[in-house]
Amino acid sequence: MPAALERSRRGSEGFLGWLSYELAPREGRGWAVARMATACSITVAIAMTFKIPEPTYMAYIVFLISKDERGSTFESAIGGLAAVTVAIVATLALSMIDLSEPALRLPAMAAMTFLAMYSVRVFALGPITFLAGFVIVLLQSVVDQIPNPEQLTRITLWIWVVLFVPIVTTVILNLLFGISAGLLRQREFKRILGELARDMREGRPTAQLDRFRERIVELLDKAAHEEAEHPTGGAVTATTLRHLLDLLIILEASGPYHPVARARAAALDEIIALVGRGPEQGPVVPVRGSVPQAPSGPADLAIEATIAATRHAVQQPGSAASKPKGAARELVAKDALTNPLHWQFALKSMFAVMISYAVYSLLDWPGMRTAIVTCFFVALGSVGETVHKLTLRISGALIGGALAALCIVLVLPHCTDIGQLCLLIAIVSAGAAWIATSSEQLAYAGLQIAFAFFLGVLQDYAPATDLTELRDRVAGILLGNVVITIVFSVFWPQSAATRVRSAVGQALRAVAALVQSPSDALVNREKAARALVLAQHFGTLRGFELQLVPGHVSAERIASSLPDLAVLEGRAFVSSEVFPGYREEDRRVLGSWVNEAASAVESESAWPPPPVLAPGASESVRDVATAAAQVAKSAQSSRSERDRTTSDAL
Repeated sequence: MPAALERSRRGSEGFLGWLSYELAPREGRGWAVARMATACSITVAIAMTFKIPEPTYMAYIVFLISKDERGSTFESAIGGLAAVTVAIVATLALSMIDLSEPALRLPAMAAMTFLAMYSVRVFALGPITFLAGFVIVLLQSVVDQIPNPEQLTRITLWIWVVLFVPIVTTVILNLLFGISAGLLRQREFKRILGELARDMREGRPTAQLDRFRERIVELLDKAAHEEAEHPTGGAVTATTLRHLLDLLIILEASGPYHPVARARAAALDEIIALVGRGPEQGPVVPVRGSVPQAPSGPADLAIEATIAATRHAVQQPGSAASKPKGAARELVAKDALTNPLHWQFALKSMFAVMISYAVYSLLDWPGMRTAIVTCFFVALGSVGETVHKLTLRISGALIGGALAALCIVLVLPHCTDIGQLCLLIAIVSAGAAWIATSSEQLAYAGLQIAFAFFLGVLQDYAPATDLTELRDRVAGILLGNVVITIVFSVFWPQSAATRVRSAVGQALRAVAALVQSPSDALVNREKAARALVLAQHFGTLRGFELQLVPGHVSAERIASSLPDLAVLEGRAFVSSEVFPGYREEDRRVLGSWVNEAASAVESESAWPPPPVLAPGASESVRDVATAAAQVAKSAQSSRSERDRTTSDAL
């Protein structure tokens, strides 16, 4: 695993510390793993009993549609069934035209790949059209290995059953034993508050703030969508999550050691005790010293106010009246026809798929068909994202393939019935599911472990004895990874650094709006926090690009200003909470400077000189100006290093 992951988290203990955090037990994780392992075993038992084709994909679909809570799982199931229905109809129609004409079939495969990848970028129903396109291309790619049209028709119709069985199994288990979105939010809210309180007691309150913010933004997206359709949320509403997100930003403006840290931690513990507590259970008895005494500065005042607001939102979840109004999701993106990145991404993906198909066809190596699957599921917007997913896919494929090989040699010769096979599937699925329930930094490796293992073990309706098919399929995965990496690095390479600059620009503009428009503080604070999360996410992914894009700059240099940007946001949030705050001239000077800085980031030009305030500015406003100067200093330092590196190269 690249060392970028070690350096991406402040306060982490290196790669092993990050890995132990990702794989650590948490409330509900064991049940989620048990549901996925059980669904895989039941699905395999049905496939083996009724001899349904492609048991490998049937078991893997359980992993694809299983989500954190039952609502999202049900939505994935409905979308999957709709996609495969469309794909089957389209495949049968195309087969009547191009079955015996490669000159028509190959352009049709290329066109369907392009449309699937383009729609996933610009269309609200993109995931459905993407899956439909994938199924169509995969079925079109097997025509050469099928002796007659009748058998192709039978295989195509069986695909609906291949998808239907695992979907129904997974949905039933989630309806019986899954959790609701509200309960998931409560658990994650309490977990984050608990870990934050622990960090405060240990004198490192900022150690995991970026990780916490990333998770809160994910929960906030789901909560806002759910409350838009069902206003009665739960104990942890979108408003509650916004208050916690504000706290996670404001804490950046506070020092690592604070005399009232333990009292703040006790106050967070009280909020945890209040979550989900009914009136019949009585009030929570305050812990002695849980109310901090005599805050000493603007940041302290803002922290206490935000903790109090979070507590109030938990106690009275329906009382919050002011909520940011999010833009309604559009059916088609506004820049669908004007942004060249959309068609470039689709074209690169099409090149990778068709090159992979051509390679294994010319080599007469049909077992490498998994190269097409790899190209579809690894392709992402930037080189960093693609290589990150490639790394997880290769790691998972090698681990899953090794497990499958060991089982073929040592375990399957002793299996005599379906029950023993299902037990083996359940054990390995549980291990893969544990990894798959991590954050997106690691989760995809769990899916690939399961997929590679199923490819090797579920070859037929009898115990697998041949390692050749496993070798071919793992080789296909490696081929797809190599091809897509080369294509995405050569044709219109888009660096994650570009996404970092864009996100930093968005964050700075949101800070400028927060300074200049206090009436829209709720909206602008959320925009700034989301942009910071996005910038830190792509700052991590930039480390995976290595030297694959022109003008390479190390991840540390590109992301060097992000910690200072977090402090700037924290102090800007503080200044919007405390009194006295801004004078009109302060708003004008700071707002103009931050907007100019955003333009400088986006255009990679020189930053403006640090802002200079008129005498008499309040302490909180002076703190904002100081943080702004520090952001400019760190960013200019990175730019100077980059310029020196470029000059040396020339």
